Amino acid sequence: MTASTFRLRIKVPRSVVVDGHENSREEFHFWIWDRLGPLGLLGIHEGTVLSEEAQTREFNTESWTVDSALAPRERDWIASQEIEDVELYFLTQEGAVEALNVFRNIQGIQLSTSVEEQVAEDWDAKWKASFTGVSVQPCWLILPPWVEAPKARMEGGTAGTKEILLRLNPGAGFGTGTHETTQLCLEALAGLGKMDGWHVLDFGSGSGILSIAAALLGAEVDAVEIDSLAIDNARENASLNQIESKIHFAKSLGTPTQRYQLIIANILKPVLLEFAPQLVERLMPDGALILSGLVESDVSVVAGRYSELLSGCSFRVNLLGEWRALLWTSDAYH
Repeated sequence: MTASTFRLRIKVPRSVVVDGHENSREEFHFWIWDRLGPLGLLGIHEGTVLSEEAQTREFNTESWTVDSALAPRERDWIASQEIEDVELYFLTQEGAVEALNVFRNIQGIQLSTSVEEQVAEDWDAKWKASFTGVSVQPCWLILPPWVEAPKARMEGGTAGTKEILLRLNPGAGFGTGTHETTQLCLEALAGLGKMDGWHVLDFGSGSGILSIAAALLGAEVDAVEIDSLAIDNARENASLNQIESKIHFAKSLGTPTQRYQLIIANILKPVLLEFAPQLVERLMPDGALILSGLVESDVSVVAGRYSELLSGCSFRVNLLGEWRALLWTSDAYH
């Protein structure tokens, strides 16, 4: 294994002139690969703009998703920036220094002052050390397989409150229990109580954490997720909890032959709006609906759309930090 890599940081404007030709930022990145690949270029990181930051900075949030959340189109958030932070990684220090000299001759490129050595680390070990699990109110204890469950807490402890252990191996699917949107859904699930005999739909199931939680409460769950890697991760997590027979995975909703006592969707606003008719169509009369992944500015639009489809049924809003979850439950209907 290579002991180190060498990082060079630059700032790139929307357009760059090289070899007498004006290039878009995307074209310039291709030029970098062609020109610097022989110098031992290992990778280019174009910077990260998370969805929350994109909304705060008023980027074009309505086009976050395409084809039902398959992928952001053309780096929507990165493309919105006038100046993009770019990190380049090289196999050798000599290659990085030579690349630095190449960029010095390109007008508009802002350079870091030096090449930085990146010592190789065991990232898997660091991740395992950093993720030791999380408790989510009112009853969930989410632990990775490498952490032993505390016996006293699982038996009720001095407080007399028995926790539900949910094993999770973090992977390609969203949802480890640390994000507020997941916690809002877990709290809502616990509030519904035992689900013996229920059929539940988890739309956008990610890591499978919400499907597993519903199955641990007694439900049979249809988990819908378009990402094959996330489905593999979720199957592994279901097996860790010994409830794999209670969760059925699919990559699309399919024909609405099944009606559900509960539908959960922890996903972005555009997808919730797009699939509102299909989800409501699959909900039993007086069934429960949990929608999460929303910020305050999303609530009125999403709530209005679903309330219209649910014939004006009332709902409540739960909040945690900047995030919101909408709940239509039988007690909210009446």
